[in-house]
Amino acid sequence: MARLSGVLLMCLLAGSSKCQDEGAGSKTHITELTPKGHVDTQAEDQGFLTCKNATALVYHILEQLGTMKEKLTTTVQALEETNKRLEASEKKLSAFNETVTDRGTVGQGHRILYTDDFHTWSKIAFSATYPTSFNIVSGSAPQSLVYSRVLSNVGGHYSPDTGFFTAPVKGVYSFTFNSFCWRGEVRCGGSLYHNGKPQVSWYIWRPNQDESGSNSAILTLQVGDTVNVRIWENSRVSDNDHHYSTFSGFLVFPI
Repeated sequence: MARLSGVLLMCLLAGSSKCQDEGAGSKTHITELTPKGHVDTQAEDQGFLTCKNATALVYHILEQLGTMKEKLTTTVQALEETNKRLEASEKKLSAFNETVTDRGTVGQGHRILYTDDFHTWSKIAFSATYPTSFNIVSGSAPQSLVYSRVLSNVGGHYSPDTGFFTAPVKGVYSFTFNSFCWRGEVRCGGSLYHNGKPQVSWYIWRPNQDESGSNSAILTLQVGDTVNVRIWENSRVSDNDHHYSTFSGFLVFPI
């Protein structure tokens, strides 16, 4: 565009010089009859008028070219900003895809959730209880409780065979457990375990009265972390067909 403007400017200067050399003294007499029969004679320097019109036209074109240049510059700047935003979005998407790949990897033997759909990760929840009446008394070591009657197991990450929940993705999870004890001489107590370490507990003991207790926790889990409920050593837990003893959990949100 700058080259075109330069060419037009050179033409303007050359044309003006030529008009001054050739246009002077060139006159044309125009005679017209008026309705009343009078004669009007007009002498014009046509060479001068032609150069004047050409000069105005060239200046107009240059002005339009200047306006177009400003608009083009603005458009180019807007495109550059758009490209920058697209590059930033591509970097974020690439980082997100890497995170999805990392979260889709877990130890052998665990069922995992591997998906590109971020919203699917929120569909993780379970709740389980014991199937029949029971009274479990532990020995000299803590004993894991296996809640084999599954009420719900969205995602399939709770095992009714072992009583363990295995985290498929890194995230914040909520867990709740309830325990019931028939009256008796053995204490009732236990804990919620995360990777084999107790986190929160319950304890009840009234020899002459049936009791129940509960607790809950919100835990941050890594992929493959496990959570389960265990009664302490020399402790017990009971239940009947009303299913007082339960273990539940769900993913609050992935991180």
